Amino acid sequence: MRKGFLIFSIILLSLLLVSCLPKPKPQDEMTLENGYYLYFSNSEWNFDLIPDWKFIQQDDGKYQLEIPALDLIENVPAPTNNEKVWWWKVVQITDDGSVAYGGFGEFDPSVPIDPDVVENMDKVIFYFDPSADNTSDHKTIAGVMGDNTKDASPIYFVGSPTEWNFVEMTNGVYETEKSTKTIFGPENPMEFKIGIGLNHWPQNAEENPFLFSENHYYGTGNNTMAFTEGKYTMGARVSFDPHYSKVVVEPLEELPSISEVIDSIDTAENNTIESSSVGVVNYVYNTYVFIQDGTRGIEIYKPFNISDLKIGDLVYVEGEAKYYENNSKTTKVYEYNINNAASVTVLKSNIELLLEDITGDEIKDNWNYYGKLVKFNGECTVANDGFGNASFLSNGATIVVKNYTSTTFEVGAEYNIVGVVMYNYDQLKVVPRDENDIAAPGQIIIDGDLSEWTDYATKTITIDATNDSIWGDTNDVNWVGIANDDEYLYVAANYKASGNGFIIYFSKEGETGGATDMHFGGWSRAIQTQDGTPIHFFVAAWEHQDPQLWTVDNTTTKTQHDDYIVLKNNTDPIMEVKIKLSDLGLSIGDKIKFVGTIVGSSDDSSSSDTAPDNPYPDNWDWNVPITIINMTEHTIQ
Repeated sequence: MRKGFLIFSIILLSLLLVSCLPKPKPQDEMTLENGYYLYFSNSEWNFDLIPDWKFIQQDDGKYQLEIPALDLIENVPAPTNNEKVWWWKVVQITDDGSVAYGGFGEFDPSVPIDPDVVENMDKVIFYFDPSADNTSDHKTIAGVMGDNTKDASPIYFVGSPTEWNFVEMTNGVYETEKSTKTIFGPENPMEFKIGIGLNHWPQNAEENPFLFSENHYYGTGNNTMAFTEGKYTMGARVSFDPHYSKVVVEPLEELPSISEVIDSIDTAENNTIESSSVGVVNYVYNTYVFIQDGTRGIEIYKPFNISDLKIGDLVYVEGEAKYYENNSKTTKVYEYNINNAASVTVLKSNIELLLEDITGDEIKDNWNYYGKLVKFNGECTVANDGFGNASFLSNGATIVVKNYTSTTFEVGAEYNIVGVVMYNYDQLKVVPRDENDIAAPGQIIIDGDLSEWTDYATKTITIDATNDSIWGDTNDVNWVGIANDDEYLYVAANYKASGNGFIIYFSKEGETGGATDMHFGGWSRAIQTQDGTPIHFFVAAWEHQDPQLWTVDNTTTKTQHDDYIVLKNNTDPIMEVKIKLSDLGLSIGDKIKFVGTIVGSSDDSSSSDTAPDNPYPDNWDWNVPITIINMTEHTIQ
């Protein structure tokens, strides 16, 4: 995308001789002094460094280079690329060699200039701030370099706050409203791009370079993501400075973490405050729900819309927050007391909940765990004390489980248990949400942890190299596992996907239907299988988002069946999915074949890595189909 295939042998030595245009004369040779030089990186022609085009340090420590527009027109060849632009960056010459700010790779970032704009200017000013580059490889232009050819262009913001409509920025600034529609944070980041003189999605190659995202100029690629960590915010201000290709995103109003809300309750008069929180629902009962963020958990008592809330909903709550004490006044239970007076706002659904491992922790008085989803491993010492309580010895610690499920524990057996920590009667206890949160020995629990797969009997695992993907280690499948019990099929994988997807394809032995070419319908990809191994269903996810289940009904129809998925978890780098065998038409004795694939972002893309490995055609490219020859077989037993 950034114009590469750069021929730059002229700058590999500390003292370099260059061919100069037009001064000094082309036949003259001149030694380049140490410093920063303008470099044009179009792939269609070879451009040498011009000694006069050296950046000059300013009083503020930054650098500038002013060139008469006519000099650029005369000295820089007209672009022959489809985009019809010049691409530029900065090269530093030192006694030890050279450094390319922006990089010399084919897809490394550069700054575009429209020659038609230059023709109507007196001079072009190039801006450069090497101190803003905090990368180790210098392959960035963000906040580091830009020019004044964009000064006359209106700048547009397009992203999730505008429902992906283009909105003109005022003096390079866009500010969202402050509402529940503009709450951003780790589970709901703000996504956007910035158009330079572009108020619509690029419609041709010449418009592509002037859409800025992910620190690159170009109309393709991922969106810029803001508020991916830390606190949630209500509203945001985004500014863009084309002089340095610099994007700044600021919160309008930071929302308190649940931990901060609890601290405020403790210090408030009457231990009651008006506050707000953002968290993920981890437990639902008929009169209350629990939510958690990265810090703590808290109860929401009687939200008006409780019947609509589901585990995995990211919600915003505001109202009276307080604690109540038990009869002996030795215990505080924190809650938002809505009491049917208001609803909570669902911001997003199907958020993967992070579990905190409390194996070996004494939790009965540890209120940092209150309201959080946890997991632990332990041996049952008391199956039922007559009040629905079971006790477990967990690596030297005693953990009590309040068992509202139909599971019957056995003394001496070892269990993996998931649940929410709540106060019950006299202490904090782990409360499983249903039977799926309890795994006896030899069972698999969907929790993003593959440790129980090690000793699981009916499993088949394919291990792949960690660095064999054509698209690099950020798009690589390393491990795929299939297991089953009498009722469920378990699908798991360890993979990385950035700006791409992941699919596990399944073929049922001896089954008719399906298709051997996946280039149609939902999740269309340039992937084929051999005759005799048609694909009958697959599990797919974009990056590490929510897994989907699709059946391949025939050669023209695929159907999404997420209702077949009983439980799922896809927390980078682990994906786990639990599916009823009967929904897939599988039973004991059946055989299935499977293959894990990293797939590209478009319907025409292929796969850069498979597990097990498969051969690639000569001169393979991203949209060249591959034929799956190698699949791993699993017997339902």
